[in-house]
Amino acid sequence: MKSTGTKYVVAVLALLAAYFVYVWWFSPTRAIKRQLGRLAAALSAPANEADIARMARIAQLRHYLAEDVHLTVGRGEIDIASRDVLLAAVAARRVPPGGADVQFVDVQVTVDSNDAARAFMTVEVRSEDVRSRERSLDARDARLTLAKRNGEWVITTAESPQPLTHP
Repeated sequence: MKSTGTKYVVAVLALLAAYFVYVWWFSPTRAIKRQLGRLAAALSAPANEADIARMARIAQLRHYLAEDVHLTVGRGEIDIASRDVLLAAVAARRVPPGGADVQFVDVQVTVDSNDAARAFMTVEVRSEDVRSRERSLDARDARLTLAKRNGEWVITTAESPQPLTHP
């Protein structure tokens, strides 16, 4: 009897472990963080990136943004209300020759429903001037609203309350 009881305990523990792995792996919070990680990678630009590679990287951004995405920086200094306009603005921005590394840190995700969520984070952009070897870091807080559309989480609004700084 002891071995039968042990088998049941092991089976129950295995089922519990499988359940928790399933819940963790397919959780909306994890899916959103994974999507944001891919977005940060697409926003990052390697040093001396070829134009065709740059355009391909920018085209990837389309997968992470809703058609009607709305971006606000500062107190309306930047106010963009279309995915195409936002992609054009990203394409027009000059990347330093040393490249730029974008990271989302301290990401906190709140899932409001099966198809709505919010994310709060610090966006860090690191770059290096190839001539002077001087490194710079621009960090600012950001708030995102996300919606699940066609099975994927996309950004519907993005806000950064800090005003832009000009050198």
